[in-house]
Amino acid sequence: MAMLELVAERPDWLGALGVAMTRPQGVAERRSEQDPWAPSPPDRPRRVSDDLAWLRQAFDEPENHGLRPLPDSAAVAAWETREEDAAVLERVARLRDRGVLDAAGFLVHGVPDDLR
Repeated sequence: MAMLELVAERPDWLGALGVAMTRPQGVAERRSEQDPWAPSPPDRPRRVSDDLAWLRQAFDEPENHGLRPLPDSAAVAAWETREEDAAVLERVARLRDRGVLDAAGFLVHGVPDDLR
């Protein structure tokens, strides 16, 4: 079970979006030579901006997005993941690894470093 906490007064969504839209060093543009009208391949990894959109929705409706609010926390706000929800852990890990959580003002605890 992981814990996500908001440590800033409120999330910095624009800062997080700026980080999410910045390509990691050494990574080629993934849309080059793609046909935007062709269906996406099923094995294509998710974009971190998709995960950021999920986080924004989860902030407003945590129960509907696999998070349980923790009311008795010293943080501005805190949520805990459901143990059986691996998809939530994967999203949070991708956001953490790309620095999006830090940019938005969140910390995460209990997500393994090797989870991608």
